[in-house]
Amino acid sequence: MKITSDIREFLACVFFPNRCLFCNKVMPPFENICDDCEENLPWIRGEICPYCGASRNDCKCGKKHGSFYDATASSLYYVDDVRECMHRFKFASDKLAYKGIADIMTETFHERYAGIAFDYIAYVPMDRKREKRRGYNQSRLLAQRLSENLNIPFGDKLIIKLYETDVQHECTEIERKGNLLGAFDINNAYDVREKNILLVDDIKTSGSTLNECGKMLYLRGAERVFCLTAAMVNSKIEYND
Repeated sequence: MKITSDIREFLACVFFPNRCLFCNKVMPPFENICDDCEENLPWIRGEICPYCGASRNDCKCGKKHGSFYDATASSLYYVDDVRECMHRFKFASDKLAYKGIADIMTETFHERYAGIAFDYIAYVPMDRKREKRRGYNQSRLLAQRLSENLNIPFGDKLIIKLYETDVQHECTEIERKGNLLGAFDINNAYDVREKNILLVDDIKTSGSTLNECGKMLYLRGAERVFCLTAAMVNSKIEYND
């Protein structure tokens, strides 16, 4: 029950103070972002390009849409404190950050996809070896929390990864497109025909991973595929080292 979970989270905060996801400032229980970060983070708000997910002023895709999804949206640009937060979550075993990050994504969902009836929330799978090494799939954690927040069925293992691939962020843009060809399939336990799917990942870089997963969903008869990520990379947005 969520009430039990909330009580457990409150008691945990008594012994381990709740902190801002981005600047680590001590926060009251159940709050994710301090006022300073709320004001200064690189939010993606207002009108966006549905093809790349960037705000209209930051769009660099030229309105060309050759992707296997209907639209994509992200909460934040992957820069500065957002980059550090996602890096801790993804690589430094800050597993519990998924709750706050998914709650931020929930707000973006209501802003971008309100009124669309979704049949499943799916997520980008990881290689078994890589997931075992890390101890969790960050995209699965985000999708599961979103499922709880939005009351949309959780498609656990709806998309499966067939073999190990090179790490996407270590590939060039051209290599990314070929790296994942044929790497994904749809679990036969799910019937996605004529279904609307919300596809979740942590970070959108080139969009190649989302595109490949979306392609397999369409090949299995999905009606529409919409993507949602916590953050996205955009070359127009500068990162301050």
